[in-house]
Amino acid sequence: MTFSSSCSSLKHHVIISFLFSITIFISHVNGCFTSIFSFGDSLADTGNLLQLSLSESTKLFHFDFPPYGRTFFHYPTGRCSDGRLVIDFIAEVFGLPFLPPYFGGENGRPKNFHKGVNFAVVGATALDDAFFKERGIKNPFTNVSLGVELRFFQDVLPSLCSSSSGCKELLLNSLIVMGEIGGNDYNHAFLEGKDAEEIQEFVPLVAHTIASAINELIELGAVTFLVPGNLPIGCSPAYLTYFQGSDKAEYDPLTGCITWPNQFSEYHNELLQKELDQIHKLHPHVNIIYADYYNIAMRFYHSPSQFGFKETLIACCGWGGPYNYSSSMACGDPPVRTSCDDPSSYVSWDGLHYTEATYRWISKAILEELYNIPYINTLCLPLTVNKQIL
Repeated sequence: MTFSSSCSSLKHHVIISFLFSITIFISHVNGCFTSIFSFGDSLADTGNLLQLSLSESTKLFHFDFPPYGRTFFHYPTGRCSDGRLVIDFIAEVFGLPFLPPYFGGENGRPKNFHKGVNFAVVGATALDDAFFKERGIKNPFTNVSLGVELRFFQDVLPSLCSSSSGCKELLLNSLIVMGEIGGNDYNHAFLEGKDAEEIQEFVPLVAHTIASAINELIELGAVTFLVPGNLPIGCSPAYLTYFQGSDKAEYDPLTGCITWPNQFSEYHNELLQKELDQIHKLHPHVNIIYADYYNIAMRFYHSPSQFGFKETLIACCGWGGPYNYSSSMACGDPPVRTSCDDPSSYVSWDGLHYTEATYRWISKAILEELYNIPYINTLCLPLTVNKQIL
């Protein structure tokens, strides 16, 4: 099973090639961005779905229980990891507090969004929920899509700025993190057994929807975007378990990953990059940084020891099978309330999401490249190094 791709030939000046060394560290800076606004799914959600579940008195999900959060927060926060996510590391390095979830606090909303807010929701898709319902695809977590998250943003914007010029000034000094989003548009369908050729038809729509959201924010005044691509899903314990028994020829002998889901991710990333290139041509004043999650992550599978990883394809927290993953007995479900002794030696936390250690390395690569962009480097003059990612 193959997917059309010419990723290796793409050479866009808005696309960043992430070459990084483990010996370089990141300066802690102040005065770069005054706020960060984050959109996305479980790779970025810092507590929205948890707060929604609590406010609506609905059943909590398995990631709302221990051992989630064990490494950094020491309790579950609604993040789908043992600790911090990429968005947390980005906020820390720019001298900003962790982004509060849009839902939470008094009357379901935090008091202060002036330094940023997170609209990402676990399970969120780029395409609207109706699209999937029409095709018999169920989202087990939420009906929130990227369009819904944009409406959340539009609802909160008047509380942050009182005029059009004021809002443009706010967004001029803000970083917009658009994703990762789109992975669930495929995950929900793949893990329900939908045909890969049918799911491939979603990809142009997903990429265009992400681009449309960026264009909408540009019209409001946003000028700096960080846009992550999709991850190598063929390396995740969830996909390896679901498609276990695939033909041996479909596995990469060097990494153990299944190749065709990874080709699918590359196809998504190729179309997304093309959309970003078009946006840059229309808005040359806008800074669009493509975060190459795929190729950053593939380094962990090719050279795990370089990053301190001992296990790349086995989940730190899970239940049974060669990859320690079962959708019917997920991490956080009783009795799966314990995890591996050292999450930092595992790439995967729960089979679908990464450990804090993995997100730390991804963040490091992204932040190093941000400083190579003249606009960012000028705006964010490094001060005394008093905090580092590693």
